Amino acid sequence: MTKRPMLLHVVVACTLLAGSTVCAEGPQSRVLGRVGVDQKPGASVPMDLHFTDRQGNSVTLAELSNGQPTLLELAWYSCPSLCDLSLRRLGSRLSEVRYTPGEDFQVITVSIDPRDGAAQARRAASLLEDSYQRDTDVDSWHVLTGEADNIERLADSLGFQYQYDADSDQFAHPAGLAVLDDEGRISSYLLGLTFSGNDIQLALTRAGRGELGGISDQLVLRCFHFDPEKGVYTLDILWLLNIACLITVAVLLLLVGVLMWRRRSNHRSGNGGS
Repeated sequence: MTKRPMLLHVVVACTLLAGSTVCAEGPQSRVLGRVGVDQKPGASVPMDLHFTDRQGNSVTLAELSNGQPTLLELAWYSCPSLCDLSLRRLGSRLSEVRYTPGEDFQVITVSIDPRDGAAQARRAASLLEDSYQRDTDVDSWHVLTGEADNIERLADSLGFQYQYDADSDQFAHPAGLAVLDDEGRISSYLLGLTFSGNDIQLALTRAGRGELGGISDQLVLRCFHFDPEKGVYTLDILWLLNIACLITVAVLLLLVGVLMWRRRSNHRSGNGGS
């Protein structure tokens, strides 16, 4: 398992909230030291957990994921800094993905603050909708709130470590997504705020296990390697070099075969002419 510190969150929070107690020295620094993502690829998420959607209905993660690859984000809807940026960035990056949310895959966001309710969930949903640049139905985004026990169980299953600081009445938490496959297992993570639309598409293709995307998508996926430390996909140079070597060998064998065939043809022609 790889632990990913929330350095990006701290930097952004310090930039936007200069002097904020979340970024200050002293007790808050010890809080930040217990924040991060302890990655658990292959682990199962408890999809039977109950949460509340923005209309006030009780729903489970299994009902919302609908047996499809799912992007699952834990956020804090009342966050004064990073979460608005995180939600807007997610919506913007999803605009670059050829798959359609709500049809090909699902997007679920859960607040880590049990005090958040329907009003905060609707505001978070509007941030996603406003930043998404393609046509989509309002039900494409599953923006949830819940009780503390269920939030903590979900966070623990994801390895998502956050802390509440009573002095500042704020949550310190990492930024990022967990990508689930059709059975609710963790396929990969996209951490921080630097992932691209291409990273999301590759992660969803991988989580789809051949059911999402066409042959070209599967081939492109093979060309990229997921880096759990950076939380992004990078070109798999070694795999590409191996393919290039195989192609080179195949071309050489083809050329040798053609030359040998021509030589035999010329030999037979010469024998026939004599």
